[in-house]
Amino acid sequence: MKINIDKVKKISLEILKEISKFSDEMVELITFDDIKHNLYYMEGDPRRISVNIRSLEQRGFIQIDRNSNSVELTNKGKIKLLEDSNNKSIDGKWRMISFDIPENYKNKRNQLRRSIKRIGYKQVQKSLWACPFVRADEVNLIIKELQIDKYVAYLRVDKTDIKTHLKKLFKNDL
Repeated sequence: MKINIDKVKKISLEILKEISKFSDEMVELITFDDIKHNLYYMEGDPRRISVNIRSLEQRGFIQIDRNSNSVELTNKGKIKLLEDSNNKSIDGKWRMISFDIPENYKNKRNQLRRSIKRIGYKQVQKSLWACPFVRADEVNLIIKELQIDKYVAYLRVDKTDIKTHLKKLFKNDL
């Protein structure tokens, strides 16, 4: 039986979104039964939901407490949702990141670059990146997850002398 990778990714993202909705709306933790109930009508075999949930746990996107049978979204899961978000709302502010990460943290530096690109940041200069989207404010999740906060400066600015350049850089995205 051939596995449709795109379908598995779609189901995994739907599960993460559903867990995120629960955690935003409720104080208590979400259970397996809650997830299965809310995703029951999703495309695909409902039994695959349990397999996907366990896969998400193994990959570090969710944390499951077996004692209380509860599921919680981890920072890594929140980052995944952020990277896959299509929300392009803007508020007139520019989010900027500048970083100088030592060579011995090269892998973390590359991970940061990949993640901020997925969020919508674009490179302005060698180590200066900018983004107009409100969702880019959540970049601190990535910085904390990678444990590189002492090497990264995050700015949210109202005015900049490179606004014209930034608008040209994002002309196809705004």
